[in-house]
Amino acid sequence: MANSRIVLDPDIRAVVDQIQSKTKTASPSQAIALMVSRYGRHLIETWELDPNRYPDPSPSSSYTQPVQAIAPAAEPTSRGDGFKFTEPIEL
Repeated sequence: MANSRIVLDPDIRAVVDQIQSKTKTASPSQAIALMVSRYGRHLIETWELDPNRYPDPSPSSSYTQPVQAIAPAAEPTSRGDGFKFTEPIEL
């Protein structure tokens, strides 16, 4: 395993410390290694997006349709095994 030393500015170090705390990693180095192993490939593959693969959404297609409320589903009255949702639960 090759060792490297990096210097982080205080704002980035604060984020690394939060990640280390959240993920319960043993050191800032392990927290950074976790981020790189989990998100590194995605960053490399998507850093320069292909505009043909990821076209900008057209303004006319985004949120121009009125939002329609979804009617609540009718409350089921029976599951087929004799249980009814309106019956009290016995503990």
